[in-house]
Amino acid sequence: MARQSSGLLDLPAHAGAIRIARLYLDRAGQAIRRLEKRGDAEALHDFRVSLRRLHSNLLAYSPYVATAVSPKQLRKMGKLASATSGGRDAEVHLAWLESRQLDLRIEEAPGIELLREELERRLREGYEEAVARAPRKFRKLDRKLRGRLEALETAAAAGGLDDGVRFETAIERCLSDYAEQLDAQFAEVHTAADEAEAHRARIRAKRLRYILEPISGDVENVDGLLGRLKELQDLLGHLRDAQLLSGFVAELETRAAVPPVTVPGVSELAIGAEDPAAGLQRVAEWLKAEKTALFEQLRDGWLGDRSAAFFGAVGEVRQSLISTVTANVEIERKYLLSAMPPAIEGRPFREIEQGYLPGDRLQERIRRVRADGDEWYVRTVKVGAGIRRMELQEGTDRATFDAMWPLTRGRRVVKRRYRVPEGDLVWEVDEFSGRDLVLAEVELPSEDVRPRLPDWIAPWVVREVTGDPEYLNVNLAR
Repeated sequence: MARQSSGLLDLPAHAGAIRIARLYLDRAGQAIRRLEKRGDAEALHDFRVSLRRLHSNLLAYSPYVATAVSPKQLRKMGKLASATSGGRDAEVHLAWLESRQLDLRIEEAPGIELLREELERRLREGYEEAVARAPRKFRKLDRKLRGRLEALETAAAAGGLDDGVRFETAIERCLSDYAEQLDAQFAEVHTAADEAEAHRARIRAKRLRYILEPISGDVENVDGLLGRLKELQDLLGHLRDAQLLSGFVAELETRAAVPPVTVPGVSELAIGAEDPAAGLQRVAEWLKAEKTALFEQLRDGWLGDRSAAFFGAVGEVRQSLISTVTANVEIERKYLLSAMPPAIEGRPFREIEQGYLPGDRLQERIRRVRADGDEWYVRTVKVGAGIRRMELQEGTDRATFDAMWPLTRGRRVVKRRYRVPEGDLVWEVDEFSGRDLVLAEVELPSEDVRPRLPDWIAPWVVREVTGDPEYLNVNLAR
């Protein structure tokens, strides 16, 4: 069967991001209308999924839509999606409990009934809260976001931004970053006790899946990746559900351990007959066994070098997105600044530590990046000089970084990197630690593009230093 193209890849980056945002806004709006009519069991789920896909894609393409979607708006969107999931966990846990009914013993019934009643209460309260608040909050968000996206389109057309970065380039960059982060997160999962690390891997997998879904008809092998990511997401989702329910059961066990109040005229045997401890203990045992089995599936299918084929397939998709020699070519201009521009103050940044391994002809760089509580590692080799250089890059894990880092002693750079969108370009401003040095770089779609210096940076530009060996990071390292 012929593949149906989305038409996204040839669009300017901002236009592709806008089209995807409108798609998920439409789907979320349809789900909200179904939710208000009541009786549609899937409406709340569909709304939550649409909103999360919207949030993930806007976050991924934030450099290209920053004038329309601020970090504050993204946080509000994420909170709205989370607020609608109050009853979701309880619903899943109830279904799981129902599947275990035939394995019960009579003395375990009180504990199972207590658990069911608590889960039903959570489900009822979570659903009622979502129905009461979500429609009004979403319509306010929808109206404001659509207006800002339309304004961005108008400004982009007037400013000639349609000749900037293509969407295929934007999505290739996202694939590179997200695959590196997922690979790095896998390296942090060692045992079934690494619950927080496994949960973060699940989030990374979801984000990778969400940015691939819109181009499933455009690039070969994307469908296969989506299938693998769906399997991984389901596996990690089941593991997360078991972890959450284990915590809730432990809370109930603590409550049940409180000695019962002695009732005059009632024997201790009669009181003990309603003791929920046996049932709760049985559920805890089921969950422990399930978590062990799920972790074994994760370990055998994804951890260590078992995910190499998957990440290789991601690399093939990246190559397909930019199928010319420019796939690994970096075209950028660099500028020396007299100081940090005040407009950057308060913006998010990445902490970067990078070192260079010994070598004469090839200079391999190993880098650790920290941002928003996350940490990932990258190995890079760059060849060439001036405005156009070849770059080969891959993600790695902490163990590899720790082993290689001592070899870079005396050849290291530490800096803070600020990313500032300006139209269809993204300016990166590096503030170096331990020295009075600020550099700005901007990656360009072609060598003949001469970017206009934005007003927020122009007064602080001393001169262009593209190709000046003095300002190459490898020469700045010490």
